[in-house]
Amino acid sequence: MHIIFALATTALAEDPEFVGAEAPPEEVPEEAETHLSAELGGVATSGNAMFYAINGGTSVSRKWDRNKLAGVAGINIGSAVPDTNADGLIDEAERDLGYLANARRLFAEARYDRFLSDRDSLYVLGGAFHDIFAGYDLRSHEQLGYSRLLVDTEDTEVRTELGFDYAQEFYVAGVDPRYHNVFAGRLLLGLNHAFNESVGLSDTFEVYENVLQPQDVRILNTASFSSALGSSLSLKLSHALIFDNVPVEGFGPLDQTTTVTVVATIL
Repeated sequence: MHIIFALATTALAEDPEFVGAEAPPEEVPEEAETHLSAELGGVATSGNAMFYAINGGTSVSRKWDRNKLAGVAGINIGSAVPDTNADGLIDEAERDLGYLANARRLFAEARYDRFLSDRDSLYVLGGAFHDIFAGYDLRSHEQLGYSRLLVDTEDTEVRTELGFDYAQEFYVAGVDPRYHNVFAGRLLLGLNHAFNESVGLSDTFEVYENVLQPQDVRILNTASFSSALGSSLSLKLSHALIFDNVPVEGFGPLDQTTTVTVVATIL
């Protein structure tokens, strides 16, 4: 009798309808998230004054499981017919000179995050920019570090990052030497806040300190204010500041760019 009871108990345990045999529910993986947007702005004049400026950019990201891959790229170019004799007029001789570039900045960056938790991640990134009016024929850099989300509410995100950056600087003709390496520590503070479903702001503040020359400090700040124009369009006012207290020889330490762009959310 004891043997029969034991066999019956084993059979019930193997029966999927037997409550004691229910397997723990499987974790449902989060769906991958993909975002893609592009923005464009510009101004142009002709007649007594002749100049144009174009700025634009794109950003893309994809997050799956505990991974996130993101990239950004942008352009800021401008040209004008200069008043070479400073008489306040553009004469025919100056018009014959044609447009001369007075702004040209191209940049791109890619980043990968591996999340340790919902708030913590390790990241690696690489990027480069070209800006001859700041003395750089090319400045590329690679970076790795740690990111922490300090505040995460429905309306507000605050994050901080600590990393190490290695940069390669190639200068324009006339600068000696033409090449320089920079090893720097990096600290970031970032804020994203939504006032409502249509209006929001963001700000990213970064400090880079050259570990071999501590007096060499770079400060970057990018702030933006956006307002939705519809389900997939928004208007954005942006301001970017770059300060380098040891600039390229012969160039100033401060650059600021203010733009107004229309942003299209594609994905």
